[in-house]
Amino acid sequence: MATQRSTAPRRRSDAVAIAMRVIADHGATTASVQKVADEMGVSQPYVFRLFGSRRGLLLACLDELESRIRGAMRDSSRDVAGEPLPAIRAGYRNLIADGVITGLWLQACAAARSDEVVAARCRAVIAAILDEAEALSSAGPQAVTASLARATLVLTMQAIGMDVSAGIDTALTTLRSTETRTH
Repeated sequence: MATQRSTAPRRRSDAVAIAMRVIADHGATTASVQKVADEMGVSQPYVFRLFGSRRGLLLACLDELESRIRGAMRDSSRDVAGEPLPAIRAGYRNLIADGVITGLWLQACAAARSDEVVAARCRAVIAAILDEAEALSSAGPQAVTASLARATLVLTMQAIGMDVSAGIDTALTTLRSTETRTH
């Protein structure tokens, strides 16, 4: 039985899936590209050929991040009676539960501080998410913006180790309780 070689688009997709997790945990470094290559069983130069640069790999990961968030929003809002924003928020919490989206977004924002190309892509992701939410919702731009602000708080809470699975209000109550404070 002959082994079928993977196509470049398939390898690229595999690399993005791996890189999202690796970058979330380790940043968009050359060492991260090596980790991606190692997990794929290819050379680091091959990964660079697929994406052109570390920045190219990070931008591809941001494309996938946007796609996953928008897809989760659409999936969560399907067959919802009434306003879908609460269902969209719940779908978002489910999407970020493993920490990959959270870590990748934080690493991308850190890279954006010194890389205008990454910053522009991060801004485009936010705009696309707002547009998608407005298209799916009847709540209006202010409610959608408030939901994105709440989602950002959820992401931040998750990044610092808070359990957000029961919702942000529960996580905030836990955060504010005296037993979690250290002085």
